Amino acid sequence: MEHVLDRPPPFHHKLTDFGERPYWSPDGKRIAFIESNFGDVAEIDVETRQIRNLTRGLGDHHSFLRVLFLSNGDYLLIGPAEFREQKLSRHVESELWVMDGAAKRPPVPLGRRIYEGAGVSTIAPRITYAVTGRNDPAIGPADRYECHVTEIEYTANGPQLGADRVIYRAEGGYEPEPQDFRHGDREVLLAEYAFLPTVPTDDWKCVVKGVEIATGRVTTYIDEDRVHNECEGIFPDGEHCCLESSVDMPTGGRFTMKTRDLWKMKLDGTGRRVRMTRFHDRHPWLATNSNVSPDGRWLAFMVNLIADPPGYGRGLGLLDLKAWGQTPEAQAWETPGGQGRRRTDAQRGTEGHECEYS
Repeated sequence: MEHVLDRPPPFHHKLTDFGERPYWSPDGKRIAFIESNFGDVAEIDVETRQIRNLTRGLGDHHSFLRVLFLSNGDYLLIGPAEFREQKLSRHVESELWVMDGAAKRPPVPLGRRIYEGAGVSTIAPRITYAVTGRNDPAIGPADRYECHVTEIEYTANGPQLGADRVIYRAEGGYEPEPQDFRHGDREVLLAEYAFLPTVPTDDWKCVVKGVEIATGRVTTYIDEDRVHNECEGIFPDGEHCCLESSVDMPTGGRFTMKTRDLWKMKLDGTGRRVRMTRFHDRHPWLATNSNVSPDGRWLAFMVNLIADPPGYGRGLGLLDLKAWGQTPEAQAWETPGGQGRRRTDAQRGTEGHECEYS
């Protein structure tokens, strides 16, 4: 099968034909990524396109799923200490690690298992993530979730988890995953999966929400029935996010086989969005897992196939946001039907589960 980026759409460029989950460095010159599922961490120089493996031969741990940059240039890694089985190693045993920005020393475990991914602050060594009862039985049942904001402290013994705050809780089939900070770290954007046991799997969905850290106030930014809408990166203005969406899927399509494309969405509660990628008409390819460069010029993203496991990557691409922004397509904003509602934590009781914060 020809790689979808061998003949890319306008303004798109192929970075690699392997790899997954790209993330920009603070200086905008490099993109870190995972070489292969449960594999090593690599990095590509955007100008020269030279790739180097950062963790091969560096310590004993080489089963990573995600890499992000902390504000000081160090790497935040996510993955199990040892791969045992795909679902167990991803959802139950994945944990947080920090590796120095020069990649000279082995990654240091922070001693906390988490659910899925994390978000990092651009202004402080601060992270946000979720923990479930599967990661930490002290929380309670396996389907209980806590979203945390935690400081990373650098001590004589190396990086450690410091001051910690729970900002959001959910259970009963609602699975939140924090993704990004915005507004000077006053708000956390999260994707919340609604995998309700009382609802047919084809009716499951994912919505985008924001939590004000100081008050726990919750705002829903987009919520569409049967649609996977997930925030995947934030623009430098803090007023827009990248939206990974299955909205192009024909009515009646199965949740587990939905299309994915990337949109730019206004974070004002209207759900207004404009398409950035168009891979739903290049079946069976998807565009997912995006990240915007610090200067807002480029969108890095991952491509994979519709039948691949979530997070499994088959290459990385770049979208020239400046060139795209000058086209008529970049002005074709859409507002999903039924949007425009802004919900706070006081209104959450109508959604079938509670929102708590501390």
